[in-house]
Amino acid sequence: MNKLTQLIFLVLFPFLPIWSWGIILVHPTQIEMLITVVLIPISFYIIISPKINFPKYLTFFVLFTIYHLVSVYINGLIPPDTTTFKFLLSNRNILACLLFFVAENTHFDERFIRIMNRNIFLIVIISLVFSLLQLKNPSFFVAPYILENLGNENFLNESRIFSIYSWIDLNSLGITFPILIAILLSFFSQKKIASPIIILSGIIVSFLTKARYVMISTIIIFSQYFFISKMSLSKKVSILLIFFGSIMISMSVAKAMGYNIQQVIDDRILEKSTNMGSANARIFSYYVFLKVFPEHPLFGVGPETRPEVVRLLGGSAPIIHVGYLSYLYFYGLFGCFFLFLAIFFMLKRAWIIGSKNDFLAGFYGLLAFCLANTTMVYFNFSEMGIVLVIIYLRYFSEKPVLELSAA
Repeated sequence: MNKLTQLIFLVLFPFLPIWSWGIILVHPTQIEMLITVVLIPISFYIIISPKINFPKYLTFFVLFTIYHLVSVYINGLIPPDTTTFKFLLSNRNILACLLFFVAENTHFDERFIRIMNRNIFLIVIISLVFSLLQLKNPSFFVAPYILENLGNENFLNESRIFSIYSWIDLNSLGITFPILIAILLSFFSQKKIASPIIILSGIIVSFLTKARYVMISTIIIFSQYFFISKMSLSKKVSILLIFFGSIMISMSVAKAMGYNIQQVIDDRILEKSTNMGSANARIFSYYVFLKVFPEHPLFGVGPETRPEVVRLLGGSAPIIHVGYLSYLYFYGLFGCFFLFLAIFFMLKRAWIIGSKNDFLAGFYGLLAFCLANTTMVYFNFSEMGIVLVIIYLRYFSEKPVLELSAA
């Protein structure tokens, strides 16, 4: 069974966007539903095993998922165009629980990690190529549901670049791609050719998204370089020079391809054309939250923004646009207690394992995910990047034990 689960993870990750594209071409089915169907019998097999690994973060995340499902049921929020069975199979929290549980009970050897590293490097290069192609044609290889959804008009008008990740979700690139870069930096920081390519790819792809949180996330994961204890000061300085050199190259490439860098800085970073509209929407979300949260502080209203709150937001956004505040409104203090503890123990585990093994990619990747949710609402723990962090942490958590037993 262990070889089977390893194979499933190797086949799925990091090629999930491509798999999703292929599946949607054949039949408009969510890939999450298919993965859930595959993982359910594997999870049952693990449950009947004599020894089960169940970390603290997973315990609290399972409790949150149960609370989430109960909240959906009590508040009648199952979409009318689907059945309860399909809703459960496509639920991302359930999928995350299954992915985490299977990963935490799978032994990942060095061969698996070597192959996964090569696959991640390959998908990063593919991401770079498709981002550059979309620079000329922003709708190229973008999922049809995004182009057809009027709710995405702002994204389309801004000609945002989604690379290959729109086939998963609009926010997948911003969460998963920085984590892919972080993992590669941990393993290829000493490679003279690979390291500059990774840095250059990270800068170009993140900048072309025109999303500030993606750019900030990428800067966060690059900062891990300066906390690697085994790396000399001269090496860190050389990496810093490579980083700034990559920025200059990226700007030259963008300019050569007719990309207006100054306009992106003015419109998306400084928000000159919208008079800080995006920032103001988030600030206004705080005022709305302070008004509506006291009405249902303990148990929340369920995972859907009620019409009266949408009216209070005044069209700035159809949701309280700060992840933590939005979830407190949805699930109340009781529900968020489980979620926030799950995040805390996940970060703690990533820091402890990462510090011992010079693998801080997991911690910085999760940190970027947490910070991103201060400006957006996307607590999707089934994201490929988050699952990869769990896989690598599982590998490193077993490594000292395996080395001792071999000695």
